[in-house]
Amino acid sequence: MIALFALGASSALAQAADKRLAPADEYFGPLKLSILGIANSLKDETARVDAETAGDPDSAFQHVTLVEASVRDWETKYPSDTWLPRTVLALERLYAKIESDRSRQHASEIASWLIDRYPASPETIRLRAELTSSSSYSYAR
Repeated sequence: MIALFALGASSALAQAADKRLAPADEYFGPLKLSILGIANSLKDETARVDAETAGDPDSAFQHVTLVEASVRDWETKYPSDTWLPRTVLALERLYAKIESDRSRQHASEIASWLIDRYPASPETIRLRAELTSSSSYSYAR
């Protein structure tokens, strides 16, 4: 009897944990990206911006806002997913790199999202340290 109870309890815990983490085969936002698709989109766009092959900054900004919509959809459905803080930080970093005032302003808004929504995450702690350290971190370039 105790073994059955323990088995049922561990099954319930596993189901609760599953509801906190987005499955890799669920798709979010207007681009219908999985969590891996979101990560790959951010990585690829960052590589384009870093290599200065992104072309028009407005085009890069528009693409990243579509990826952001996927992240926000993911967060709505799985607000406790542990991958979200690192993804939001990657969004902030990418917006900050795009050569436009609008994108850099939005990077600041994404930083606020990270700080407000995930205050104890390692990503927020790192970002806070960067923002409060000398003037090494700035959205105005």
